[in-house]
Amino acid sequence: MEYQIEIRDIEPIRVAFLRYEGIATEANKVFPNVFKSIRGKTNGAPFFCYYEMNPKTKMGKMDLCVPTVETPAGNGIEVKEMTRIKAVCVTHIGSYETMYKAYEAIDKYASEYNLQLQPPYREIFIKGPGMFFKGNQDKYITEIFFPIKEE
Repeated sequence: MEYQIEIRDIEPIRVAFLRYEGIATEANKVFPNVFKSIRGKTNGAPFFCYYEMNPKTKMGKMDLCVPTVETPAGNGIEVKEMTRIKAVCVTHIGSYETMYKAYEAIDKYASEYNLQLQPPYREIFIKGPGMFFKGNQDKYITEIFFPIKEE
């Protein structure tokens, strides 16, 4: 897949979130709790915000985020305002297993243009598995935003 990489200003956004530490692929088991806490009232695509990730073990520290104006009802779900960022952005179409190719493209781009990337980075789930049906993984759409360190 040929990736179109661009630098964009990402607007501030208010999210309900749950802090998660563990295996990234297991996060989807607790992610529905965020939706439940805001009664499913979202105003944007859900995303994971990664602070740390070990690519070999898939262990990470992340926030499971859902944009909303609602106030979450308990269960450890909190609210925060995410600030404006300038980020390297790429859209990945396909299964999550092949998403590493998008990260490779971002790394190559950052190195070509001498950009300093910094966490936390985001994976925004434009189209992915539903609550009950997995759907066609070849049609999943995930945007990746990697903040650029400003000089």
